[in-house]
Amino acid sequence: MTVSEALDTLRSDVPGCTIAAFADLSSRLVLTSSASSKPMQDELNSLSAAAAEALDGALAEGSGPVWGGDGTDKPDVAMLLTGQEARVFLRSPDNVAEALVCVCAPDSDIAAVLNSGREALQRIVEAT
Repeated sequence: MTVSEALDTLRSDVPGCTIAAFADLSSRLVLTSSASSKPMQDELNSLSAAAAEALDGALAEGSGPVWGGDGTDKPDVAMLLTGQEARVFLRSPDNVAEALVCVCAPDSDIAAVLNSGREALQRIVEAT
């Protein structure tokens, strides 16, 4: 299965998922994506920048003490939830500089997003 196919499968498996993107956190660029309507590259790159901030930036550093960490471990999952959408960021288990970004409806089943996202990341790791 290709990276694009893994993202397409993720989006079809999660009701309300409008964008599934595979991002490089170090460059803050989306490498490939699947979307219900074609987003502009700037929009995709802003998602990657948000993922980098949430998983590696100040948001990640501030979350350590909240969750009982010592601040040195980077989170594998981060979420930004608003009344308009749910953004879920999942770090790749194979490469800490890569992440999956899911943009979903605000009432999406977050557990389903996380489960399907982890499965998609596993498929991506196997494809690369």
